[in-house]
Amino acid sequence: MVKVGLILYSVRQEMEKDPIGTVEKVGQLGYRNIEVCNHNAINDAGCGFGVDAETLKHTFDKFGSKVVSAHIFPMEKADIKAVLQYNRVLGNKNIVNPMGRFTTYDDLMRQCESFNRMGKVCREEGMVYFYHNHDHEFRTFNGKSILDHIVENTDPDYLSLELDTFWTMRAGLCPIGQLKHFGKRVKLVHQKDFAWDSMAPINTIGITPEERIMREGEAAGIDGDSDYAKKGGSFSEEEIRRNRRIYNTAFTEIGTGIMPIQAIIDAANEHTSAEYIILEQDATRMPSQIASVEKSMEAFKSFQGLDWNV
Repeated sequence: MVKVGLILYSVRQEMEKDPIGTVEKVGQLGYRNIEVCNHNAINDAGCGFGVDAETLKHTFDKFGSKVVSAHIFPMEKADIKAVLQYNRVLGNKNIVNPMGRFTTYDDLMRQCESFNRMGKVCREEGMVYFYHNHDHEFRTFNGKSILDHIVENTDPDYLSLELDTFWTMRAGLCPIGQLKHFGKRVKLVHQKDFAWDSMAPINTIGITPEERIMREGEAAGIDGDSDYAKKGGSFSEEEIRRNRRIYNTAFTEIGTGIMPIQAIIDAANEHTSAEYIILEQDATRMPSQIASVEKSMEAFKSFQGLDWNV
């Protein structure tokens, strides 16, 4: 059975104000498997909030929790040796590239070579390198999705997948079908939920093959040259206001929306090599992010096929 985890991106606003206090609250709620989320890797090789590895590990240890994965963005700008050393102290072996930017087929092939190189470095250090998808990886070159090209042009010993089922669905695909499709290459699963009263559409890409094609001059995704990365993983006030109105309404606490979560869990258990299904809350309408992840835990406990222990 897959074990349940939580990515600290879900409580990032709390982490900005008080990282240690927030980690303690997450531990007190009973989350035992933690994915740290560093979107400030240009400036910080650790968890993104200026906390040294020993202190962070000690705090998790107090609650019987452990770090099982780490998102590092932008990976191509990070000090990889420092990243691996930080995570070695935490006891974490899973390093995740959470997103990329793609422009042309040739650019994609160059990035696949880079994924292989980074994966080889991680493997030599006893760690596993992952790519985590959003919706834009289901745009296509030559009739195949970017994610399919990534899988086909990287060594499975050097790159695994953390399949985000929410963004897979937002790309107009069945997350259950994609879990079966990518199979054992999937070693981590991300789970959000889609709000029944969302003002944003489910499908962000389109339903025809023509709508999915990456055309000359187009770019999909973001990388280390983006304003978001340069600001340490922060959006501008204008972006926050714009997102709150429509974009953020798509998210709801996990287990309270319309996604077929039980079927996703069943598929993860049957068809993939996923050890953890990691809960992620991008936005909430609740009073606090802590209240949000508490509600997600309560709702997620209604599903079967899960292991809540470390």
